[in-house]
Amino acid sequence: MRARPHGQAIAGSLSADLSRSLLALLRSTLNQPRHHRHYLCRVTRLSLLALQGKLDCSALNDDPRFQHPGWQRPLQQRLLQLWHAWQQPLQTWLNGLDLSEPERANLHWLLSQLSAASSPSNGPFNPQIIAATRQSRGGNLRRGLRNLLVDQVTRRPLAMPEAEDHYRPGKQLALSPGEVILRQPSFELIHYTPATAQQYSKPLLIIPPPINRYYLLDLTPATSLVQHALQQGLAVYLISWRNPNPSHCNWGLNHYVRACREALTTVLKISASDQASLLGVCSGGMLATLLAGWLQARGRADCLSALSLLITPLDARLQTDLQRLAGSATQQRLRRQVWRQGYLDERSLGSLFTWMKPEQLLWQPAVQRYALGEALPNSPVHTWSHDNTRLPAQLVEDLLDLLTRDPLSRQGALQLDGARIDLSQLSLPSWHLAAERDHIVPWRNALPAGRLGGDCQFTLCRGGHVQGLLCPPGQGRAGYQSAPIDAHDTADSWANRATVTEGSWWPAWTGWLIRHSGALQNASHPVADPALGPAPGRYVHQL
Repeated sequence: MRARPHGQAIAGSLSADLSRSLLALLRSTLNQPRHHRHYLCRVTRLSLLALQGKLDCSALNDDPRFQHPGWQRPLQQRLLQLWHAWQQPLQTWLNGLDLSEPERANLHWLLSQLSAASSPSNGPFNPQIIAATRQSRGGNLRRGLRNLLVDQVTRRPLAMPEAEDHYRPGKQLALSPGEVILRQPSFELIHYTPATAQQYSKPLLIIPPPINRYYLLDLTPATSLVQHALQQGLAVYLISWRNPNPSHCNWGLNHYVRACREALTTVLKISASDQASLLGVCSGGMLATLLAGWLQARGRADCLSALSLLITPLDARLQTDLQRLAGSATQQRLRRQVWRQGYLDERSLGSLFTWMKPEQLLWQPAVQRYALGEALPNSPVHTWSHDNTRLPAQLVEDLLDLLTRDPLSRQGALQLDGARIDLSQLSLPSWHLAAERDHIVPWRNALPAGRLGGDCQFTLCRGGHVQGLLCPPGQGRAGYQSAPIDAHDTADSWANRATVTEGSWWPAWTGWLIRHSGALQNASHPVADPALGPAPGRYVHQL
């Protein structure tokens, strides 16, 4: 794990929007006194039931914070029920407030933070903490205090795993063999070594998100989507983005799409193919979509054979936690701060995703490290999730514009490198993946209905934003729903006819992609260039 500087861009920018929402809540106590009294009366009734140990808390049965058998003891059970009592009517109360939708969304986010912070699992009556204290005679608290002091002195962001060098790209991670065949100021292009004697003639270019490192797609040999695609006979190329510095502050969507276009041109030339397919992931999926839209506007989309988008937010109209954190005042302050720095720093970016799921990513690690005195689990996924990168100021500006103005919903509303983007004119076949429990890109935001032309296949897998992607064949409890989707479909109409399949979605995706990848031919091996070096390349190591 790499040390990160302190980043205050997100936290400092949030205060104005939250203050405005709290003032609106205060005004509502004068304008809607009956509504607030009704909520307080209901909370009081539920609290009395909780004090008697009679409140139904079955909704918490699957919550990992409360699995210790000690939560069934009378004291712990009443604390748990009291905490649950004020939250049961909370959503009804919030929906009934006379507030604007942005104010309501900000309050929803703030209340979710209060809920996570006030959880009984974070306090001294957590039976796991009590048991550890008794067993170690307070040793866990001494170790936890030492961990806290070390983290404060070293300015470690939140609670992070300690084993900084246990997993490293090129050593334990990102092990798929290949060669860097192009290095430009903003990216490296990797050509992977074939895993089969023959490969399909139309290559695959993978565009990962410029947020975090690419190697989630090539995490370990057992969980590598890159390796899976190679084993199916696909010729795989991948972009590895550079971690930008202040001199790259003007790198925006125009720059990144141009970089993708340059990578695609190189792939077509090296493979001697007239077509390639694109795979974009999350914000990389937005880049892949915009590249396809730009090529369509320029009459050059015939160089693409298919488009695959994984957990990509095509629809920005629905309320998400990202939008709750991006009110108008927040955006104004954030813009000023990132342009002052030249980028959104990695600490702020990591904190943003942590505060979107605080009960899992903030408070549970804090309890484990500071109250139980235990080392945090260090795994390939933990290493990747803390290996944050910076975002150039212009890209932050452009992404905020996409999230708030939603120009992709209107024909020609977004102009990119001199071309007006109209995704409805695309005739490419496309395959889309979303995850049921994705807290960053809710699955309805990934629906292509009404956005993209061409034949679209939509797949909804089990899991969250990261675990939904890491789904190799043979993984237990994996499964997905899938069906074609057209411009008139809604989430419900698609779900009503989707078929459920147990197992990994990876074979379904590669099976679909192979149909758009041409004929089999002798595999083409990457040419090594000592000046460029082998995969995983140089940029993945840059701080």
